[in-house]
Amino acid sequence: MNAPVLNVLSGLYAAVVAVPAITSKLGSFNGSPSVHTRRPVPSGATYPMITIGPVIARSDEDGINDFKPVVVLDINVYGPQPDSYRNVEQVADLVYSLFHRQARSFTVPNYQVWMVTCSGPSPAPVDDESRVGRRVTLTIRLRAQ
Repeated sequence: MNAPVLNVLSGLYAAVVAVPAITSKLGSFNGSPSVHTRRPVPSGATYPMITIGPVIARSDEDGINDFKPVVVLDINVYGPQPDSYRNVEQVADLVYSLFHRQARSFTVPNYQVWMVTCSGPSPAPVDDESRVGRRVTLTIRLRAQ
């Protein structure tokens, strides 16, 4: 059995876009908040934006009769510098609060989300100094149902 990575990404996406305090601070793409689960992000996406993933590590904490995948990924928040610096910081803090130790903040089909821990926000990589980025790293522990 493999870790349900795509379902984790879509669950996180649904949780983020359901929070008006986050989406009100973001740009848009095709009439939706600028939240993306793939890279590169679409060329028409506007800043500030959130990128979810990709998965940076997968492992497991299986028992004899159970499957417990562990997925580690980054959620990055980007915006133009210097105008959105504080906005990016606020959104990253909201993302941290949404997920840290909040196992019921999102769902993954056929799995129980039994622990989510976050670290950050910390600086996220940017292409040039015209952008600012903050990263929240999530460690997600699942249990197959």
